[in-house]
Amino acid sequence: MLTQRLSNRRLLVDFLALMFGLGAWIGVNGIYVQLPLIVHTAPEEWSLPAHMVMLVQFANLGPILYTLYIKYTAWAHDRYIIYGLLSAGTCACILLSWLYDHTSIVFGKEHSTALLSLMFVVALVGCTSSVLFMPYMRNYREIYLVSYLVGEGLSGFIPSTVALIQGVGSNQACINVTKPGSPILEFISKSDPRFSSQIFFIFIGTLLCLSFLSFLGLNFLPVALGERVKLPNSMEMLPTDTTAPPSYKTNSGWKMPKHTYYYLLIMMAIVCFLGNGTLPSIQSYSCLPYGSVAYHLTVTLASIAGPLAMSIGFFIETPAVKLLNTLTAIILILSAIVLYLAVESPHPPFQHSWIGEFMVVVLWIILCGFIGFVKMGITTLYRPDPGRGLYYTGVATQMGSLLGAITTFGLVNYAQIFQSYSPCEYLMEN
Repeated sequence: MLTQRLSNRRLLVDFLALMFGLGAWIGVNGIYVQLPLIVHTAPEEWSLPAHMVMLVQFANLGPILYTLYIKYTAWAHDRYIIYGLLSAGTCACILLSWLYDHTSIVFGKEHSTALLSLMFVVALVGCTSSVLFMPYMRNYREIYLVSYLVGEGLSGFIPSTVALIQGVGSNQACINVTKPGSPILEFISKSDPRFSSQIFFIFIGTLLCLSFLSFLGLNFLPVALGERVKLPNSMEMLPTDTTAPPSYKTNSGWKMPKHTYYYLLIMMAIVCFLGNGTLPSIQSYSCLPYGSVAYHLTVTLASIAGPLAMSIGFFIETPAVKLLNTLTAIILILSAIVLYLAVESPHPPFQHSWIGEFMVVVLWIILCGFIGFVKMGITTLYRPDPGRGLYYTGVATQMGSLLGAITTFGLVNYAQIFQSYSPCEYLMEN
């Protein structure tokens, strides 16, 4: 079965689909992994992640406009919209390399306006990808949807790995900046990366450009055009092999029980409520008290877990709904533990011990891996739908993410539930 699933495919098309998926969220994820450097100079300080998550949700304007476009326009040219989005994301990342530290006064307060404005542009790419990029992959054989999802997962892993090489995750040194004659001790934390955020954002912009070129390849290279599917009448064999197994067929008579159809959409919304909206906003509060190394290992290894979990789709059949139910229950339990650690910041359990560092890293790895697998599983279940199943999956993704971001933004900025951690706090207390 494994040989059958891995045969009869074009590796170049797998690569193009992967690179296309990489461009979906790499801009937003690239900004996130630079937070340990940016927050030290940003006027928002450690509330910046919550501002960023909220801004990403405002980028849902993209899916809304696209929905209105397909509803009221007789002719749809999705590929040209994707060209425009990937081009805008590439330009925004390149501009970000020079403007990320520019600030201005808004409503009487200093804000990172350049960073947040350009992030809004790259967030438009990510948010719209849920209802445009992923459904576009229905034009190709279903085996390439997994390649796209792995690429989307790598959009978090690659920036995290480069940031690890950059030295973002090194433990920060505490520098005494106490003024002469002052009775109050003052310390600031500082870390020196191996290369600047400017070089990092240029790298991210380059990857977005490659994603744009890969999408061009999907639409113009003969090998990719040969892997496209045609609109079926009743049952159509996909074009590359008339002896392909049933899993390679597109069935216009595809059916799913109505209650299961809506139940899985709700499950997707819940998982994205946590994975895209809530958990990223509180990650710094749950991890930083255990040290910068633990924090960045969490970001990096958890980013690996997502694509690895999605890549399981290469080797297994479509996951059962019962399995997705079990994994979703585990996700809810693990998310509650993460929320507890964040609430206990700046003094969570097992702080200043290897047990605490190990616990928080493993906890996030398992959680992100399960979230990635559930998202892949639900998406795969809707892939054979000849209607707009993948589109509604994207809508559920964005609605869940939006509700999670709004909820967490209020808790972080107004409820005073989460307290920031300073690595120099113990020095000031002494």
